[in-house]
Amino acid sequence: MKMAWRIPTWVLVGIGLLLNIVSAVMTNFYIDDSTRQINSQIQQQASNDKLITLIWQQVETVERKKEHVLELLANSEYMSKPLIPEIKNQVVKDLSYWLGEDVASLSITALPNLMGKINNVQFEQREKINQLYLDNLELIDSYTSEMEYISQLRSLALFLQVIGLGLVLSRDLSRRDYDKKYRDRFVDK
Repeated sequence: MKMAWRIPTWVLVGIGLLLNIVSAVMTNFYIDDSTRQINSQIQQQASNDKLITLIWQQVETVERKKEHVLELLANSEYMSKPLIPEIKNQVVKDLSYWLGEDVASLSITALPNLMGKINNVQFEQREKINQLYLDNLELIDSYTSEMEYISQLRSLALFLQVIGLGLVLSRDLSRRDYDKKYRDRFVDK
């Protein structure tokens, strides 16, 4: 008589339940945490995109200010008349706001220095835009790798769940085999 090595059904069921628990823990902790991180990255990227748009509008606004100053000074020189003090004060105040420092003079002689300052402000703003764009590229790369990680974890969790359910169902299969053998013994006699 040949003895078959049999694993008790309760062991298979226990392993099946354990695999399902591991799958649930993976889903609830690791996958959900990674999903939250991805959502945070997406929000950061959207925020950066909005900031890029706002900074670019500032670059364009400063460009319009520069054009306005050039037109005013050119007209003043062409007409051989000084700027009206109220207009000059308002333009100086406006430029001081955009440059972040006081504008000492608004004249043709001070124009190269003023244009240099305006160009520096625009350069700094463009550098901010470039940095935000590079940050977004890094976020996209991170997002892609996180999505691959989540996909792998989901596949593993699903695999563990299917195997676990199969092992839990082995109890029913074992019971059917036992019932069949039991019936066959009594039916034959």
